[in-house]
Amino acid sequence: MKKLIAVDIDGTLLNSKREITEKTKKALIKAQELGHIVVIASGRDPFGVYPFADILEFKKFGGLLSNFNGGRITNYKTGEVIINHTLDLNLAKEILQFSEKNLDMHYIIYSDDGVLTSSEDTYTLKEICEKAFTHYEVIDDLAYSLDFAPNKIMFSYYPDLIDDQSKILKEKFFDKTAQVKSTPRFYEIMPKGIDKGKSLKEIAGFFGMTMDDVIAFGDEENDLTMIEMAGSGVVMGNGTDFMKSKADFITKSNDEDGIAYYLEKFVFNTNN
Repeated sequence: MKKLIAVDIDGTLLNSKREITEKTKKALIKAQELGHIVVIASGRDPFGVYPFADILEFKKFGGLLSNFNGGRITNYKTGEVIINHTLDLNLAKEILQFSEKNLDMHYIIYSDDGVLTSSEDTYTLKEICEKAFTHYEVIDDLAYSLDFAPNKIMFSYYPDLIDDQSKILKEKFFDKTAQVKSTPRFYEIMPKGIDKGKSLKEIAGFFGMTMDDVIAFGDEENDLTMIEMAGSGVVMGNGTDFMKSKADFITKSNDEDGIAYYLEKFVFNTNN
């Protein structure tokens, strides 16, 4: 039976050296050869996912990109954007203006051309661009001059201080947005109701599949909805204790080819 296989990137698809191992690569290509649909499910923008899609031969098999935690779904082979969710432009500007007046942490917004930010001092700005394989542009009045509806706003701050700052955003805008702490230093705001779980449900529906046909691999809090909603929610051995408590199965770590281990044990055997 055909499966929809969703993989998070950092801590899941990539090992601790930020590489896709040969064993994991071969397993995911084999899955596509067997007729399964592979989705890279990430909070990243499309630029930050393209290199991994190429490694996994998505252009050959029609693999999917789920970017911005489910905000935009793209068929990598055809370039077609299947699903796209954005923040209301006025709401996005309201959030940015509020943050500049009330918070110490800075933000970035992804455009089709790269990363936009209002400050050169944005925490880990250059690292963010390096991971996204893109560049950044500083626009001083971005909170007021933004002229497109973004898929998400990402705040970046020191791990020991971000919780207190993000709490202010949550209290102010939680009823209008979806919010998640995606890593110890990133806090993301997306359209209301958008998350990785809903993304997989939309994709499954698009292909006439159900959530019982979905296998999701993740390790962090922003993977929670897809782990809970998938027919098989698989958490990596390096995942957080909280995430492991929500898993249907705990596989080996990202440094031990946990994705390949699960596929070989539970998916490929059923095709032989």
